[in-house]
Amino acid sequence: MLRYKTIKVMVAFGFSVVSNFSFANEMVNPDGGLVVGYWHNWCNGAGYSGGNSPCVSLEEINPMYNVVNVSFMRVESLSGDRIPTFKLNPNIGLSESEFISQVDKLNEQGRAVLIALGGANAHIALRAGDEKSFAEELIRITELYGFDGLDIDLEQAAIEASDNQTVIPAALRIVKDHYRAQGKNFQITMAPEFPYLTQGGKYIPYIENLEGYYDWINPQFYNQGGDGIWVDGIGWIAQNNDALKRDFVYYMSDSLANGTRGFHKIAHNKLVFGIPANIDAAATGFIQNPQDLYLAFDQLAADGQPLRGVMTWSVNWDLGTNASGQPYREQFIKDYGPYIHGQKPTPPTNGEPTIIGIEDIRVVQGSFFDPMLGVTATDSEDGDLTFAVTIDGQVDTSTIGNYTLTYRVRDSDNNVTSKVRTVEVHNNTCAVAWDVNSVYIAGERVFHKGKLWQAGWWTLGEEPGTTGQWGVWRELNDDDCS
Repeated sequence: MLRYKTIKVMVAFGFSVVSNFSFANEMVNPDGGLVVGYWHNWCNGAGYSGGNSPCVSLEEINPMYNVVNVSFMRVESLSGDRIPTFKLNPNIGLSESEFISQVDKLNEQGRAVLIALGGANAHIALRAGDEKSFAEELIRITELYGFDGLDIDLEQAAIEASDNQTVIPAALRIVKDHYRAQGKNFQITMAPEFPYLTQGGKYIPYIENLEGYYDWINPQFYNQGGDGIWVDGIGWIAQNNDALKRDFVYYMSDSLANGTRGFHKIAHNKLVFGIPANIDAAATGFIQNPQDLYLAFDQLAADGQPLRGVMTWSVNWDLGTNASGQPYREQFIKDYGPYIHGQKPTPPTNGEPTIIGIEDIRVVQGSFFDPMLGVTATDSEDGDLTFAVTIDGQVDTSTIGNYTLTYRVRDSDNNVTSKVRTVEVHNNTCAVAWDVNSVYIAGERVFHKGKLWQAGWWTLGEEPGTTGQWGVWRELNDDDCS
């Protein structure tokens, strides 16, 4: 991930300097697969099937959600300023300083926190000339709360309202360039309803006006009922057809990744598949059998076009209850978190907790090594147990050699899971440790997170492992280091 400390704020483009920022702010870009979850800035949402979504703090969100979208940045009053902003809802039970502290804590864990713009009932209607004011307000709340980017979540009339389709992208380009000048990547994402992604669809102006600026798109494949896709040889595959769910996931993703079957092209490594957490989170679109998504994603990967991850509405619903008051027990993240993060879910043996993110790794001599980076532990009854993980052994990165670490976690029933990891500290001379502030040219090699990478062209600040199949960095085998 890219992580940068904010030492001081220098607002460019003629913006006024804003005080009272969170100087502990970090800007985080997660590596690898993404599990994106929206967080409610309100309490007790009513479900489509009679359930309830509670208000939760950020620190209660399962760590396998490595992107959290705070919902929402919006216009607070129809009679007031039309520039959207974010105000923390006091009913959540967090003070502003506590909220900022929890954003910082997620950043420290390598998890990004974005601000989502809009929502289903947004009254956003920006006009030409609002670009600077909107960009200034976005920079203000980014520095105040420590946000790592913005997700465009405009729906219904707001998509085409006034000059939104040109003003919002223009303002976001200003903000992205502002942070690029500081060596940071302000992430820009979108959550369009998928019918608006057809050729000439309502969301296409946002995508085209942010080409080269947006980081990924997580379309909403829910709440559209009979909308779907026509596939020769199969026919019409509707979004709400559970019998064809695997085909829907595969062919929708394939169509977007290649710009076929009437849909606009979105590169597969910038495509995140959005689905509801359960039957209360949306009217349609819930995947009854997660295996349907696993098989579709596996086929896409076999085709050479793996997706970036999954998105859900929402983390609150994952922690919510159904109409009978029974908790959903974070079933969404249990089903998809381990799969997206590299390990397909397997049933716990005899109720034992599971630990993921523990693979053998190589680190460069003298570099920093965090033994808990990317490691999570969960249990079917106790939920998140990452805090309870213990590690036996130490790694001395100043001394070349092989080191053994033993990870253990115990649940409330005294079931214990342990895993062993080998960490090799090496000093190969063919590459140096990657540095975010160094320029690399074509052919130069670096070590990063235990892997060897080679630059395809000039690059600065692009982290190996984050640029995708067609990006600047190509992974090499250790045998290539000679």
